Amino acid sequence: MKIDNAVGKGKGTLSFEIFPPKGDFNADEVRGLLSSLSRFKPAYISVTYSAGGSKNNRLTEEIAVIAQEENHIPSACHITVINSTKEEVEATIDSFASRGIENVLALRGDKIEGVDAHGYTHATDIIPALVERGFSVGASCYPEGHPSSPSLDEDLKYMKMKEDLGASLFVSQLCFDNRRFFEFFRGAAKAGITSPISAGIMPIMSKAQVNRMIYMCAVSLPGEIIRILNRYEEDKEGLLQAGLDYAAKQVAELYDAGADDIHFYTMNRPEAAAGLVDRLLSMGYLKNA
Repeated sequence: MKIDNAVGKGKGTLSFEIFPPKGDFNADEVRGLLSSLSRFKPAYISVTYSAGGSKNNRLTEEIAVIAQEENHIPSACHITVINSTKEEVEATIDSFASRGIENVLALRGDKIEGVDAHGYTHATDIIPALVERGFSVGASCYPEGHPSSPSLDEDLKYMKMKEDLGASLFVSQLCFDNRRFFEFFRGAAKAGITSPISAGIMPIMSKAQVNRMIYMCAVSLPGEIIRILNRYEEDKEGLLQAGLDYAAKQVAELYDAGADDIHFYTMNRPEAAAGLVDRLLSMGYLKNA
């Protein structure tokens, strides 16, 4: 199933992101994770792609195939291009197609020091080829602007370019501040972007995790998040529960404002997904979950 048919229908759907486990592939572990997540009837699951030719690249499609064939969950494979040769990228696309993958999230990826770009250097370079091959193509977007972008307006221009090249779905970088989301949605509409946008939400699990996100993604922290981090700094479980409370309120507000889809970064923690879903159900959302 193509995921652009699963979102943007005014139903306020929920989707999940997972990543291939590090080290050796453990099929039972992956199946357990997918089985847990499938109970929540996600609109789709996206599976991240390891950068720089890691052996985990092939695991992206393995996990997506298991999700589709065994759990009947529409799935999207990430593909990053900046650290790979054109031949490597084309081989990955061929492999996706041969395994029945219908959905791809086209990403530039993070540049690895010492690795030269040999082919594609931007997500826009690969989108037309993916569309031509018949994939439903998603792309990234940044509610607070890409860390290397001079402005949010510049980001919106590239977002519109991705749509014009054939991207039919956008998945946003995580954002803890709904005011930034709403400003971004208004900007996207003003720029003429009509494709559904999945709003990225990440559960708070540790102060170190949040600090990494600030550094890597240039996200801002509302005062309430700072207070939660300070109050539960030494209480791991308390921090998770308070973080899920915050995420649920954030999601509910986005749904009420008409968000197409919430893309929840599970960190491969099904208990976090369960905690979010339970809270949303108790608040009157996700009645079919």
